[in-house]
Amino acid sequence: MSGFFDSEEVRKSLKELDFLQDRIFNELLMLPFFGNDKKKEHLETMREFLEKQKLFVFRMSLSDDPEALELKERMIESAKMLGMKDNETLQDFFVKMEQSIENLEKALDI
Repeated sequence: MSGFFDSEEVRKSLKELDFLQDRIFNELLMLPFFGNDKKKEHLETMREFLEKQKLFVFRMSLSDDPEALELKERMIESAKMLGMKDNETLQDFFVKMEQSIENLEKALDI
């Protein structure tokens, strides 16, 4: 591992992201059977994941560590598979994801 990933705080962040991502994916199959309260809870988990992801990307942006930069590039490629355009940044993509979560929350309130 390189310097960036040797940091206790970075390892802690990665564990939190992994936990939240697992929770989100594990709930996806049951989502159609959830009531609105449970769906809102799921959206809150997605929002928490997104916030932690934004912070992690910010940390990577401050690093010159080759492994951190490589991971950031892989995240960009993954975001492109989810609809991020070539002229957008990850921050732009995160804003769109936040808006999507807000729209889903509003739909539940109707």
